[in-house]
Amino acid sequence: MPPKKKGKGKGGKAGKGKGKGKGSAKGKKKGDGGGENGETKKLLKTYERYCAQTNSQMCPGIRRLLKAAAEDDKVVTKFILEPVPVEKEGDLPVLFDPLIVSLRNERYKHIRDLHVWDYPMSLENVAQLALFLEKPFYPIRLLELMDCLLDAVTIPRLVRSFDFCDLMTTLVLDYNEFGDEGCKILCKGLERNVSMLSVSLCYCDLGVESGKHLGHIVSTTAIRELFLDGNELQCEGTMELIKLCVDQSETEAYQREEEARLKAEEEALKAEQDKLSRFDTSGGDYSGSEKGGKSPPGSGKKKKKKKKGKKKKKEPEGPPPIGPWIYKLHLADNGIDGLGDGGSFAPIICMRLFKKLLMNSKCLEELDLDDNLIGELGGREIQEGLEHRKEIKLGGVKVRTSHQMTPDTFNSIVKLGSGGVKKKGKKGKKGKKKKK
Repeated sequence: MPPKKKGKGKGGKAGKGKGKGKGSAKGKKKGDGGGENGETKKLLKTYERYCAQTNSQMCPGIRRLLKAAAEDDKVVTKFILEPVPVEKEGDLPVLFDPLIVSLRNERYKHIRDLHVWDYPMSLENVAQLALFLEKPFYPIRLLELMDCLLDAVTIPRLVRSFDFCDLMTTLVLDYNEFGDEGCKILCKGLERNVSMLSVSLCYCDLGVESGKHLGHIVSTTAIRELFLDGNELQCEGTMELIKLCVDQSETEAYQREEEARLKAEEEALKAEQDKLSRFDTSGGDYSGSEKGGKSPPGSGKKKKKKKKGKKKKKEPEGPPPIGPWIYKLHLADNGIDGLGDGGSFAPIICMRLFKKLLMNSKCLEELDLDDNLIGELGGREIQEGLEHRKEIKLGGVKVRTSHQMTPDTFNSIVKLGSGGVKKKGKKGKKGKKKKK
């Protein structure tokens, strides 16, 4: 028999390295439906199809992002839906439902942030959004519905979905004038949420009554950032908002003082014991720190070798802590002045609460009281709180107030409330003295 011919493959084995066109990474074409690129392309086609069915047009920004992501083999995590003005006959509007239906039908699980701007959302739109949020495989972290005409009728359907949003940390509902009644419903729905950290309700027509509801959720949930510019909380509503946070900060300040006192006592006792242990009962000096000192007989102290242990794995972070802690509080243009029901002394009483918060709260980072007529006496309360905070080295905090006070007080607040402490730079090497 004639000898078998050796193949061209490595090691003489014929055919090795061939036949990888099917089912292999090399055989797949870019954008053929596999991987993240395929998911983005499918979503784009589905969104286009539903827009055609509903006689609407795709949102230009979302369409542009999806096309670019499909070409670059990436996914889109941030969606911004905003309407396009219909200027002439035949122009199609941008609708909300086609986007949400497309995301649900394709189970697009890469979405993280959803922004809807200047879109008049009906109850049906809110219901569609709520059903989308209630699905556990959409990891929404930020929801922004800005100027969407939400009211006390549509808010209840939205907040019911917050029970299922275990990953959402930021909620922005600016420019929706749902008032105190809508705020009450919203706060009631947020009570059961365990992940929300930041809530923005700027220009939502909130009054004094909303301060009580907002103060309750700040104290009983993990929410630690509130942005409430452009409302009418006034002095009374502001005090209701922060009073439990002030009480908590005073309690923590007392606990820190007690811990510092006990630590100082322990250190003093330890120093005294070390001093006494240097002398034996017979009067012999066994101090090993001085020259010629003898080590105590029979001590037999040996240096223990440090055992190399395995590095502990970092445990996964649990839900954020719940309690009356505030990190960022923005209350610009909220009618905090002497013109409300509290009278001319109300701003001073309110600023005294803020003074205590500044003096004692370790977690406070930002406080915005701009466009509120707190006056000279109120400004001094803020100034004294910042000065005390600096003395005890509690950490920097950014503070903004109105300039309607004396220049000295205002400039002092600006200087003290500028934020973090400047880090000292490393000293360079001393240069050689110049010869005269």
